[in-house]
Amino acid sequence: MVQFRASLWRFCLLSLPLASALTLPQKVLSEGDGVYELSNDDLTLNVTEVQSGEIAPFTFTSSNARSCDNFDPVNFDYDVAIIGGGPAGLAASMSLGRVARTSLMYDSGEYRNGKTRYMHDVLGQDGKRPLDFRIAVRGQIDMHYSDYSKRATSGLKVTAIQPLTKGFRIWDENEGKINVRKVILATGITDIMPKITGFDEAFGRGLFWCPWCDGFDYKGRAMTIISKPGNFPGAIASALAMSKLTSNIKIVASVNTKLDDAERAATEARWPGWEKTLKTYGIDVYYGVVSKIERTAKGGEPSDDEYKITKSGSPSTFVTNGILYSTSTKQTSSLHKQLHLQMDGSSIKVADNMESSMGGVFAVGDAKGGSTNAYHAMWSAKRAVVNIHSAINKEDYLDKVPATMVMAEGGDEEFYQRQIDELNWQMDQDILEMAKIWGA
Repeated sequence: MVQFRASLWRFCLLSLPLASALTLPQKVLSEGDGVYELSNDDLTLNVTEVQSGEIAPFTFTSSNARSCDNFDPVNFDYDVAIIGGGPAGLAASMSLGRVARTSLMYDSGEYRNGKTRYMHDVLGQDGKRPLDFRIAVRGQIDMHYSDYSKRATSGLKVTAIQPLTKGFRIWDENEGKINVRKVILATGITDIMPKITGFDEAFGRGLFWCPWCDGFDYKGRAMTIISKPGNFPGAIASALAMSKLTSNIKIVASVNTKLDDAERAATEARWPGWEKTLKTYGIDVYYGVVSKIERTAKGGEPSDDEYKITKSGSPSTFVTNGILYSTSTKQTSSLHKQLHLQMDGSSIKVADNMESSMGGVFAVGDAKGGSTNAYHAMWSAKRAVVNIHSAINKEDYLDKVPATMVMAEGGDEEFYQRQIDELNWQMDQDILEMAKIWGA
């Protein structure tokens, strides 16, 4: 027995570094006076504060949490919970089905491109409505992968993700719950609209932020770039991005009379000689703060688009067909706050495998930042799924180690499992210590 235990110990030392890299240790919710809190930092899931819709009200109590089942589930309802039903969430759902991994996708019905009339620059989808794209993909998933890829009730929102000893519990707004092994956040981002009268109504209907998505519709037509305050150099970049499509371009600098010294210096550093050079492109620069955007066309197609822009300074009004404005964005969901995920600016920070700072939680698409388009959303989802599938395969393999060793040589399975658990825990601690040294 001693020789066999030593043999197992060497086996563990060789095999467990692979397992320990799968996930960082997750702290379990602990009981206290009927309210359940995450023990890391000061995060509390007894959420009662609602600020501008960013945090949904939800309360964990002894009746709806601990009494439901334990914190170390043996069986899971699904392998993966996918939160978000846009291109990233749909790509994850389909890809998981291809390898017979079970998933449940929550789709709130809220999409960043909800106001967009047509998809463009996406193979096979150019000129199609985003709704038609979603319907087509859902139909393909239902046709081929219905045994594995499921969808929650349409419009049902996730209110909390509860880390367990192994895996996660997902709570929805009806206090329904499922236990899953991994989580994919495909929750997207939301554009922050400036306080300009008529901006919201025009957004997605002739007013846009992406030259590739919408710019071609204004080929040879009047185009206006409205500078975001303090970002005149970026407005020049947007104007140049449109310059192959039209020579009728105006930039509105969002200042009353002239750029301040700092913005002028930043502009000159990025675009040397910009004032004279823009004239060679035929690009006019207007100074003034835009106060109103008014649609003057009756039709709703891109070819109909026409707007009157009202601003301070001279000219006080002018007419254009298309408008480009680089909006600021924020996370659509507050789940990253509940989990205290590390952020990279306003985006969820992820490793190359799309895993967030909490092991087992992956972020894809717009939520993780980087490029914000359908291709990027689908690519990042595929990468996350490949890594999730491989991680679960390794975890399942290691779970069989004690039983396999007992079958081969005989012995105490509980003893073997204890050794593996202890080694796994120790290596997790080593990873955390190294992360501190590296400043991660």
